[in-house]
Amino acid sequence: MAQVSTNEVVNLFKKVYGNLNDLQPEDYMLQQDLPFSQKQRVGDSYVEAVVLSSECGWTLGGSGMDAFDLNPAIAGSVKQATVQPFTTILGSVVPWGVLSRSAGGGERAFLDGTKHIVRNNLKSHGKLLEILRIYGQSTKKLGYVSYATATYRGVAFTNGSGTLTVNGSSVAFTNGVNTSEKMLLLKPGDFAAGIWVGSEGCVVKQLNSSNVVVAEGKLVSVDADVGVIEVDFTPVAATSTSSHKLCFDGMEDSKEALGLHGILSASSSLFGISTSAYSLWKGNNVSLSNVKFTFDRLQSGVAAAVNRGGLDGDLMVYVNPRTWGTLITTEAGKRRYDGSYSTSEATDGSEAITFYHQAGKAIIKSHRMVMEGDAFGIHLPDWSRSGSAEISFTIPGIDKEIIFPLENQAAMAFRSYADQYVFCHAPARSILWQGINDESAS
Repeated sequence: MAQVSTNEVVNLFKKVYGNLNDLQPEDYMLQQDLPFSQKQRVGDSYVEAVVLSSECGWTLGGSGMDAFDLNPAIAGSVKQATVQPFTTILGSVVPWGVLSRSAGGGERAFLDGTKHIVRNNLKSHGKLLEILRIYGQSTKKLGYVSYATATYRGVAFTNGSGTLTVNGSSVAFTNGVNTSEKMLLLKPGDFAAGIWVGSEGCVVKQLNSSNVVVAEGKLVSVDADVGVIEVDFTPVAATSTSSHKLCFDGMEDSKEALGLHGILSASSSLFGISTSAYSLWKGNNVSLSNVKFTFDRLQSGVAAAVNRGGLDGDLMVYVNPRTWGTLITTEAGKRRYDGSYSTSEATDGSEAITFYHQAGKAIIKSHRMVMEGDAFGIHLPDWSRSGSAEISFTIPGIDKEIIFPLENQAAMAFRSYADQYVFCHAPARSILWQGINDESAS
């Protein structure tokens, strides 16, 4: 590092990565569909005003000519929702060798030598935020350990006990775990490959029903085909269908922002406002009781959103890839093709399925971070993503070095920072479907 000073490296880093547009991850749908809007943070929370009921102080005058009294005004309810953004920070390390062989060659050489490390930081941070946008502060966290009595992946299980082929070998699970192989089987419907695949090395915690940590360690491997994860700690067996669940480090204390699942399933209070006192302040929940997600079942959720929330417009529907595969197979006759369809050219496959519903259309997208048992119908105009900072290498209002030498490693460290939340202005116009089972006969 003799040829380049720390200050030179910092300045190069700021100059080369000052504009992150071409390095931001592009495969996280909520990040794309809910553009970030920066707001000035005051104190530790933001305030969002929401109208929760209509003006009701009407007077019916009848058809006579007599003077009549006017009823007093009954004002509509306007409440202040208190929204707290949550901070996420991801650190990375650049070895001295990479820096010494690139920094002295100017901006181009520095970019070529470090871009893969920087891009991986951004993609990893973006992946974490996308997971939290969906399941942040969810009651089930990242899924329950299986205690199911059901047929799963073609195998009959009793209380989470049965045998699956995992990574080519037969593994017997008892109440959702195999302690000798240190493997956990997630409850049917609670696995999402996008949450776990590629996250090897992350800290995983197992919680009991009171959110007390009972075991923890690192993720070792994932079998995405059967919904099994391997860890480096001895997992605790489930004792009921909701006795034990999994989360990333910090989620046990709800240090992440509230996500789609938590917003749409809130049953008592949401952002400081009672969901029972105001019918428009509660999402639509449709329980499918372990059946396939079909167009008719999608329509049942839409009907609820139209009835309760006055849904009028399009829905963006996010489903697990297995659910999307079922839909594109069973509902082919009800699909609508876009303007790119050509009778002279046959093209197999599509990125999204579009269905008409009674209030508009539903654009169905496959999202690998949505659990197999869930689907989300989001009326995008009612949702926003905001806070003080999108993912970046700077902290608003703080002039702090973003890359710095480590004391006991031959490397320098840098960190990306984000501070944001997801908010819904009208939960009654969006839908959460639960209990999807793509293995069901019906």
